[in-house]
Amino acid sequence: MIEINLLPGAKRKRGGKGRGVGLKLPDIAGLVTAIKDPWLVAAIALWVIVALIGGPLYVHRRSEIATLTPQLAAARRDSIRLKGILTQRHRLELRRDTLLAEIQIIRDIDRDRYIWPHLLDAVAKAVPDYTWLDDLASVGSGADTSAAFTIRGTTAGDAQSVTRFMRNLEDSPFVQGVTLVSSAMVSEQGHDLTSFTLNARYQEPNPALLTMVPLAASVVRGVRSGGGARR
Repeated sequence: MIEINLLPGAKRKRGGKGRGVGLKLPDIAGLVTAIKDPWLVAAIALWVIVALIGGPLYVHRRSEIATLTPQLAAARRDSIRLKGILTQRHRLELRRDTLLAEIQIIRDIDRDRYIWPHLLDAVAKAVPDYTWLDDLASVGSGADTSAAFTIRGTTAGDAQSVTRFMRNLEDSPFVQGVTLVSSAMVSEQGHDLTSFTLNARYQEPNPALLTMVPLAASVVRGVRSGGGARR
């Protein structure tokens, strides 16, 4: 083949057989020999050790995190659900406490509203023959289970009529503390009568002695709510 040299004086370089661009590896031994600082060598060795040990640990931790992430999400969902349940339970407990308080108020009202019916029934059953009442008044509050009351009356019977009346009142499970305040002889239409004033208090009977029946009638040991059989 004919070759023409367009640049006079320039020599063409011929590539020998087997020559070309080759891949050269770094000279590790020469690099280590070139490093004279021992602290730098120690630092490089330490980093190599950290990389060898930390690499597998990092991969293991990443695997554990990937495994625990769904469990964490499930735990958060359960926490939210349990929080809702606890909130609802708290609301129900507040509602229950409110209802119990209202029921107790109703029970107190229901219990106290029968105080005077029991007292009137007890007094009416305790009145002996030839004795009538002129006045029965409350001294304290009618809603108070220890309310005091006063009885004023007149009897045409013998001197023991007032005593029998007081004894009959004490026999009632709803009356206590009967005391004689005053007693005097009076004359009406030519008849000698005895005027008296009594003080007494209401007492709440033992529930074990009461049996509730329809129409709020009570039986106390076989005797109606008034108690106190006449003598």
